[in-house]
Amino acid sequence: MERHSRSYLQLIKPGITLSNSISGVAGFFLAASFVAFSWPAFIGAIGGIAFIIASACVMNNILDRDIDKRMKRTAKRDVANGVISIAKALAFGIVLGLIGFSLLIFLTNVLTAVLGVVAYVWYVAIYGFAKRTTAYSTLIGGVAGALPPVAGYTALTGTIDAGAIILFLILFFWQMPHFYAIAMFRQSDYASANLPVWSVKYGMKSSKLQILLFTIMFAIFFALPTLYGYTGILYLVCSVALSGYWLYKGISLYNKVDDVKWARQMFGVSLFVMLLMSLLIAVGGYLP
Repeated sequence: MERHSRSYLQLIKPGITLSNSISGVAGFFLAASFVAFSWPAFIGAIGGIAFIIASACVMNNILDRDIDKRMKRTAKRDVANGVISIAKALAFGIVLGLIGFSLLIFLTNVLTAVLGVVAYVWYVAIYGFAKRTTAYSTLIGGVAGALPPVAGYTALTGTIDAGAIILFLILFFWQMPHFYAIAMFRQSDYASANLPVWSVKYGMKSSKLQILLFTIMFAIFFALPTLYGYTGILYLVCSVALSGYWLYKGISLYNKVDDVKWARQMFGVSLFVMLLMSLLIAVGGYLP
């Protein structure tokens, strides 16, 4: 029974579900700095985001079982190796999705529910196809990954405004260095599965340059909430320091370590940045 429980938990990819839910919380609290806080909207938004992402991850396990079998990192996933049947995984994913969408529909608003549908279809279907066919799959998949903070935000505001767009762009550009770094230190795994990620198709040097470029883009958009009046000067100072640290690490280690070690360093920093970024966004509207 313990093994069975672990198997189903693994299907929802806890790291992805948790990180996206955290960004949803950040978006919600940014909106709450100028719109009245609502517990039903908070529960609906964060619960809905978490369950919808979990459901999408389960569906991803089902659709990617052929790819997973060819990658050392994923070969032991429980749908790929038959520990959990496709029918049971599908039922699990559907239940999670129904809970998630119900929370958004009944506790938030139509716009947020629509964003949930767009993110779900984009991740499962559009990104699912793109990663098999194009090196631009990370950019394409980034659309779905950037929507959770927007959904958290719109759960209170009910509208797509400058704040929602800025949140989307911050998370979109954060994802690029993060996932390009993964593609670098797992290049051989992706190559064995015939997935044309950037590092496989264009090599390590090009991937490193892309990571630095997207880190600069992230830094620009990370500062925008203050320029548009959503956050105070303290947020701006902290955001510049945080993104500057990420860029500094990338440049300072660029020629000092091998490509794989450099990518792992950048990946580690990206996780640190993500946590502090979400905290800054969440409290930014309350800071001077």
